[in-house]
Amino acid sequence: MPSHHQMDFIEALHEAGLDLQVRFFGEVDEERIHMGWDASPNLKLYAKYVWPSADALDESVPDWRERVHIVPGTIGNKFLMELIDRLILEKVDWVHWSEDVKPGLNRIIRLPLRKRYGRKINRYALGALAISKMAEKEFISWGVDSKKIRWLPYAANPLKGTGNANDQIKKFIQNRFVFMFSGALCQRKGTDLLLQAFKHVADQYPHAALVLIGPDSTDGHYEAYSRKFNLPSDRVLFTGPVVFDQMRDILPLCDIFILPSRYDGWGMVIFEAASMGKAVIGTDRCGVAHHIIVDGLNGFRVKAGDADSLAAAMQRYLESPGLAQIHGAHSKIMADFFHPTRNVERFLCAMESFLTMRKQSLSLSR
Repeated sequence: MPSHHQMDFIEALHEAGLDLQVRFFGEVDEERIHMGWDASPNLKLYAKYVWPSADALDESVPDWRERVHIVPGTIGNKFLMELIDRLILEKVDWVHWSEDVKPGLNRIIRLPLRKRYGRKINRYALGALAISKMAEKEFISWGVDSKKIRWLPYAANPLKGTGNANDQIKKFIQNRFVFMFSGALCQRKGTDLLLQAFKHVADQYPHAALVLIGPDSTDGHYEAYSRKFNLPSDRVLFTGPVVFDQMRDILPLCDIFILPSRYDGWGMVIFEAASMGKAVIGTDRCGVAHHIIVDGLNGFRVKAGDADSLAAAMQRYLESPGLAQIHGAHSKIMADFFHPTRNVERFLCAMESFLTMRKQSLSLSR
């Protein structure tokens, strides 16, 4: 589906002169609309919606056999698997591109399917593009040859504020030291862990405040959870969801941005905060945290699921408030490595190496 997290990179590919065609087989779903995503984004001339059928190739991209196909998405999706089989049958070049798989029972059950797909990548694909180091390890667990894996993260333009600060948040802050989270309030994102960690530091540092931005699908569970921990309402603000493009005026209001996820395939909001010069805390189960966060330089990478580890990182900033500014300046530098134009260079280098590797393989097989 169209995502504001990926459109900047796609546009950069187009602006670099690539003969690019993009096809979406799904529209923005209700869950993401509730999180503030644009329900009806304007598509560029090179992008279209198509019905999820392999026939869409013939109907919308007449020269599809002459193109290289980058296929992102979930293994097990019926349409994507049909698409891969069609590309293999027609001997068309393709590349897999995805995050790693969310841990849990479903991953274990589907591992044989993913191993079968890994064999297809080894035999038929030019290669596989991994969103993160976590994704690279995932591909290897499927049996994908490490020589066929290259790194291609998500990339977006840095956020630029308009100066129109959110009045509700601005009034709440009142010159206090602010930790901020943005995303769905849920178990996977570690909302409970963040509240526990803030409880550890709140009593000792009365000038600390916490802002949580995003929808609570549990019908107020986390606000009740906050009260259970006796966190005063004037120290914790639940804003609910906001439109995605408002984040450029909200993020500047915090001192530290935190993504305490138990699992996050990437976590683009950490990049957004870093691009605005914010110190960041993420967990070792956030894909982006292994690439944008240099521990102790522009933030801290903590153990997922560990509220004590998170609280200790938060306390470091409260003990030395000037550290937030130092780390924030470094974050801005780190974020530049994820600019879309840099990702175009990564993509082109990966494709060149894939094609060279295939040429060498064909020469050896003769």
